[in-house]
Amino acid sequence: MPEKRIFDDSGPFVDRFGILLVMTAGTTALLALVDVGGPLGGRGTELATTATAVVVGATLLVALRSAGLSRRWQRATDLAVATVVALVVGGSLVDLPGNVSADATSPILALLGMLAPIVVVRRLLRHRSVGMPTLTGAVAAYLLIPLAFYYAFLTVEQLSGTPFFGSDQPTTVFMYFSLTTITTIGYGDFAAVTPLGRLLAVGEGVVGQLYLVTFVAFIVGLASARVSDQ
Repeated sequence: MPEKRIFDDSGPFVDRFGILLVMTAGTTALLALVDVGGPLGGRGTELATTATAVVVGATLLVALRSAGLSRRWQRATDLAVATVVALVVGGSLVDLPGNVSADATSPILALLGMLAPIVVVRRLLRHRSVGMPTLTGAVAAYLLIPLAFYYAFLTVEQLSGTPFFGSDQPTTVFMYFSLTTITTIGYGDFAAVTPLGRLLAVGEGVVGQLYLVTFVAFIVGLASARVSDQ
């Protein structure tokens, strides 16, 4: 499919990366503080779980729009996010066995999460000078990576039937682990125990380091070119 059918760089939300950065940082903090994977236990927990799904979905949609995804593809992603919210709301209203709503939504959010930083990076590579949109977009794309792997880790645990860390942990641990992995801090208090989980964890560390190296070089190159032109 031709690229022009997938992207529309003249859209009204293109390069609104400042908004995306604020939303991504807030979403990351929210997932690090709110356990959304356990069984619902009260109206407060139900509201928190639903609100988290809405915030995550909105963040991913803003990422795709600011990257210039065409309206045709926006409609498809809108439908995917609407499905996620509907499943979460339905799970809060109906006593689904084994937290079916979370099991169904994590793979969807993992796929959207993987797509978001890719299309944001694609848009940033089209910038010809360094400005605030370039800087905020680069940071936002970096924060979207641990968000994507957070849902990938949850999906692996759900599909394998084996606890990702060897024992059941709240979902807040998955975001904590994702952030410490991409930053290569590696405290060692939690570690993936399944082969696929270990592969994903190593992959996140490699992706994070490659991103920093390549984008620092990219931004420095744009800045150098601007200075040379002046």
